[in-house]
Amino acid sequence: MYIKEQGIDELRLREQKLMWKFYEKIKEIPDIRIYGDFAQKDRAAVAALNLGDEDSGTVSDYLAQEHGIYTRSGGHCAPLMHEALKTAGQGAVRFSFSPFNREEDVDRAVKA
Repeated sequence: MYIKEQGIDELRLREQKLMWKFYEKIKEIPDIRIYGDFAQKDRAAVAALNLGDEDSGTVSDYLAQEHGIYTRSGGHCAPLMHEALKTAGQGAVRFSFSPFNREEDVDRAVKA
């Protein structure tokens, strides 16, 4: 019912707007490596990154425990992708945005 009321295109646009706001802010943070093709404007509302050489699990745990920000870390069932990115040992921290996230959530994640 919710999806029909909101409209799937509107929900997708809301997610993408949040992801783009996040991307525009984190790309300026020193020592952040962002993975993916951000040249495509119409893309999934996810962003995968690493903070320097920090283990992705350590970063993800810190975000959850200290800031209540829940991400997915590790290999994301994609070992060949991580081999190609040279992140097989480190993994990556994945942020996924939903229509239930708010712009304040993005700001908080960037600050954390």
